[in-house]
Amino acid sequence: MTTLPNTSGNTTPPVEGKVQFYRTKSASRFGFFMMALLLHLLLFLLIASWVIFAAPKPETEGNFGQVKTLQVKVPTPPEPAASGASASNPLIEPQPVIVPVTAPIKTITSVNASFSVDASKALDQSMTHMNLPAPQGTGLAAAGAGGTAGQGNSFGSMNGSDNLLSGYLYDLKQTKDKQPTDITDYHSYLPLLGDYVKNGWDDTVLEKYYRSKAPISTSTIAISTRPSEDAPKAFGLEKEVQPGLWVIHYHARVEAPSEGDYRLAGFADNIMVVRINGKLVLDGGWDSITTDPTLHQILPYQMPSYIQFLSENTVNNPNVKIGPPFHMQAMESVDMDVIIGDCGGVCGFFLLVEKEGNTYEKSPDGTPKLPFFQLDNNPAPTFGSAEEHPPYSSTPEPWQSGK
Repeated sequence: MTTLPNTSGNTTPPVEGKVQFYRTKSASRFGFFMMALLLHLLLFLLIASWVIFAAPKPETEGNFGQVKTLQVKVPTPPEPAASGASASNPLIEPQPVIVPVTAPIKTITSVNASFSVDASKALDQSMTHMNLPAPQGTGLAAAGAGGTAGQGNSFGSMNGSDNLLSGYLYDLKQTKDKQPTDITDYHSYLPLLGDYVKNGWDDTVLEKYYRSKAPISTSTIAISTRPSEDAPKAFGLEKEVQPGLWVIHYHARVEAPSEGDYRLAGFADNIMVVRINGKLVLDGGWDSITTDPTLHQILPYQMPSYIQFLSENTVNNPNVKIGPPFHMQAMESVDMDVIIGDCGGVCGFFLLVEKEGNTYEKSPDGTPKLPFFQLDNNPAPTFGSAEEHPPYSSTPEPWQSGK
């Protein structure tokens, strides 16, 4: 039997069964050691796995439908330098653009179902201007905008001065509450205006018809050939007033540049009648609406596109017209009234003035080149090469606005 050392230094006889106890206790300590080692190893493996799988994923390819896409993280652009070229051209991250979706524009039109055009007049209107070239140059100043007052070539401007020729548009096809009238064609339109002039320009004759809410103003009537619809556009009434069968009544207080005898001349498609100081001084339209032949005297010059419609009488003819002389005192302020109108198709209006005793250059046919009537000191109107107009002087002889 083996003896075990006594911790106290004494030798003690062994007790039966005691050796087996010490062996079992040593084995248990070894098992605990191995278990602790395995637990530490397992803990290490868990921590290592977490570190590995928590790391950022590398760039990968993905699929969008059937198209491969590369998923790339775009780096943030660098900040621009504080000075130098890069400071004036910084890198700017593009912003998303949002395109608004707008509803389609609706065009509103009103048509007078009872409106009709006399067949003979409709044919005359279409044939008269069949071969007219499209207007060009300064005569194309938008009538809707009115152009610049005093430059001519337009019906007028809503921003013009009250001291100029100021006019309202009347639509004879409809009443003031937009009901159809009995003015439906050429043959009912002209007699109405004839009665208006004959009865002393009594505006009560026109009061029942649709009138523009505001006037437009111009210093010169020098309107090259253009669509009849341009007149309503000048007043902003293109949706309320259909082309044709309209009339514009202009009014101003005027003073002649000096005492003397004057005459007015011009041409219009369709009508133009002028009254100064209560006296008719010109009926210059393609259509005469007065019965006094002295108001509608013919000058040699003929408007080119109208020549083929020359008639044997003086009612419809392509010539420039001139009225009788009338006397004006120096610095005399008088009323001036002008009406222009059109039946439809295209239209054009020119008003010139002559002072008797002045010398004017003449065109080859003998027609004097008169200045346009104007109420300012602006240059004379100009026209493009394709814009038809009567002979005229480029040296203005302006009248003044009166009081």
